[in-house]
Amino acid sequence: MIDNVTSSTTFKRAEHKTKPARRFILKFLNDWSLDLASMVAYSLLVALLPIAVTLLGFVGLILKYDPQSQQDVKQKISNLFPADNVTQTGIKQV
Repeated sequence: MIDNVTSSTTFKRAEHKTKPARRFILKFLNDWSLDLASMVAYSLLVALLPIAVTLLGFVGLILKYDPQSQQDVKQKISNLFPADNVTQTGIKQV
């Protein structure tokens, strides 16, 4: 049965037309493209932590002497969360 399918002209024509796509997929997998993409993503994720700490440190230094701006930032952060009483109370305690 399989021999009949693989020897048919339709199968051979389809095999010929899909050869570039199959070669591309094989090359893509043999070049470790997915592994390299995951390495880049992990490195970016790890690099974001020091950047975030630095930015928050600068914001803290800038807002240190301006209580009105501190209150505005706190209010904007609390408005990002849902408006139920439990969440808002917990955020205000922090």
